[in-house]
Parts: sequence; structure tokens; C-alpha cells
Amino acid sequence: MAADWSQLPKDLIQLIYKKLNNQFYQLRFRSVCSPWRSSISKNHLNNLPSKLPSSSNSNNTSRKFPLSKRSIFLITPPPNQQTLNPWLIKIGPDSNNQTHLWHPLSRDTQFPLHYPIIDFNQLSVQDLGHEFVIGNFPSRRPFYINRNNSLDPGKVVVCDTWHNGINGCSLLLTIHHATGDLAIFRTGDERWTLIPSISEFCYSDVCVFNGRPMAIDMFGQIVEVRPDLSLDLVMESGFGEEKKFLVESDGELLLVSGHLSYDCDDTVLDDDGEGIYDGAVQFDVFRLDEKEKKWLHVKNLGNRVLFLGEDCAFSASFIGNGNCVIFSDTVFRGVHSAELGISVFHLDGRRTSPFSDFPCYSNLFWPAPEWVELLTDNSRVCVLD
Repeated sequence: MAADWSQLPKDLIQLIYKKLNNQFYQLRFRSVCSPWRSSISKNHLNNLPSKLPSSSNSNNTSRKFPLSKRSIFLITPPPNQQTLNPWLIKIGPDSNNQTHLWHPLSRDTQFPLHYPIIDFNQLSVQDLGHEFVIGNFPSRRPFYINRNNSLDPGKVVVCDTWHNGINGCSLLLTIHHATGDLAIFRTGDERWTLIPSISEFCYSDVCVFNGRPMAIDMFGQIVEVRPDLSLDLVMESGFGEEKKFLVESDGELLLVSGHLSYDCDDTVLDDDGEGIYDGAVQFDVFRLDEKEKKWLHVKNLGNRVLFLGEDCAFSASFIGNGNCVIFSDTVFRGVHSAELGISVFHLDGRRTSPFSDFPCYSNLFWPAPEWVELLTDNSRVCVLD
């Protein structure tokens, strides 16, 4: 007699569910049958509260902000149509727990709310990563209370395997921009905890690599947050640049170090006679050799592309294309506008180009490729919970 999977014990169902670390697999798991769906809380999110305090001050815990998780997927065409463009999406809830399609490199930009049902059984889906957002939308920096106590978070990461995988213990990690120190929030905490830096420089990015919460400062020093809240030095400082980003790519930790390359011939004067330089963004990519404690220069990424978004960084593989960095202008220049600016940096020629010059990349986001529409059920509208 075949086993009746719908009759699995509730605690076993919940244990399996906790092993699924992205929304896509969680949705598919909950859709198997009614008993499985009813056994899992709709708002389950890494055992962290649905709302987080805005301050590290013990006297200020009244104001709280929602925590939302978004997942980034690369949807590729059927095996017999590999010459077609894939579709890169970011899906997740807003502050009101309503699911949306988001621009993969933007925190606030949404795509149209209504879209035909997509049958993922007919498509190949790659999970590229997650983005965690704190606060209401479209406000980009929700924690502005005062300079001393507000967190003002940018990129936020969550580690589920912290404390050696003890059940129910998760860690949320971000940067306290007023001080440049790290800020953490653990399961069961009432407020944020600040961890003083072991470096004289401010931290510039955070990530979770192989289940380990890590951070990098502006000079390339890598630290790991230990369960006792101490910082373990993983890599000494190596060099200085204006911006640094951590990206996990194909099981390796990459450092993307960027700077502006100025051409004096492009200098113009503002109203006060001061020089304004229209610099081109350039990047160098390094791979962490943790055993030798070295950053190894990567000159060729092969068919891999690195994406740098406002609050996330991820990579993907594209047959016939690659060896470049696609980035939102806001992550480097800090300029926010109604229209999101995106550029492409090519490692081989060390040049930066407009995103629109490369349809193989610019057609990744929106609208969806025609082949996706042909494989969807146009009689229904996509509503995910």
C-alpha cells in the first residue's frame, strides 16, 4: 500500500519546511495538500518577529517596523529553447504582506501587480538569493530617529544556521551607519545589539557565506560574527577603495571593489566655480582564499554575471554571455531618482556601458519574455500567499 504523505506528523512537516530557505520552495511545499498547508504558518520567516524595533536604545522599543523577505529567481526556457532569453525576477511581500514582483536591483520599484499564473512545473527555476527589507515602502531608510540611536539600515542579511543550528535561533545582521559598527537582532531579542568594530574603519557590506554571518570594512578586512557576539578575523585588510560588495558566486566568496575613474577632460564647473567630475565606475573582482588568507584577483568570470542591487548582491550564469558586473547607479553614486539607472561593467575591456546597449541583459527584467507568456495560464491572475 502506498504511503499517505498527507498524514505525516505535524512536527515532521514543520521540520522539513524549516529546511526550505526560500519563498518559492516554501510556497510549493504548502501547496502539496491541505494538511501540509494548515501545518505551516503563512508568516513563518526564519523564526524572527514580523516587526523589528528601530533602535538599540533599551529605553526606546515602542516604534517597530515590518520585516519582509524577497526571493530572487532566474527562470530559464525549456531545454529545447535555450537560445531564448531567461527571465530574472524578485518576488516577495510589501509592508502590508501583499506579494509583488519587484525590480531585481531595486528596493522600491514594483512591476505590474496582475500577471497570469506561471506553471513552474514547465520551467527551470534557479534560486539566486534573498533580500530582506525592514520598514514601510517606498521609504528607503525607515529608522531615522536620531543619529545616536537610529539604525538607518541598508542591506540586511539573515543567518538561519547560527548557534550551530540550534532550533529556533536566527540572526539578523546589518550595519549601524551612524557608527559604522555591526548591528544584530537575534531570536527572542527585544532590541538591537551593537558590536564594536575591531577595525578602525567602517563596515561597508554584510553577507552570509556557508552559513556564517560576515562583514567587510572599507579596506577589505573580513570578520565573522561568533555566537558569543565576538568578531573573528577571517581576512586582514588588503587595500582601499571607495566601495566594496560581497557576492557569493558558485560556492565562492567574491569581493567586488569599485572606484570612480575620472577623466580631467570631462571636468565641468558648477555655479561656484568648483569642478564636477563625471567619473566612470570601474570594478575589480577578488576571490577569498580563506586557507591562505588572501584575496586572489579574478580577471575572468567566465559565463557568470555579478549583480549589485540597492540592498542585495547575487550572481547568475548565462551561456554565451558573462564576465561582467551589472549594477544599479544608486549603490555606487548614492543618487536616487524616479528612474532606476543601471550600467554594465565589462571585465575584459574594463569599460562601463549603458544597460540599454545590451539587450541580452536589459531584456532580463521586464516585460516578461514572450515564451513565458506562452507557457502561462492567461485565464487566471497570479495571487501568491
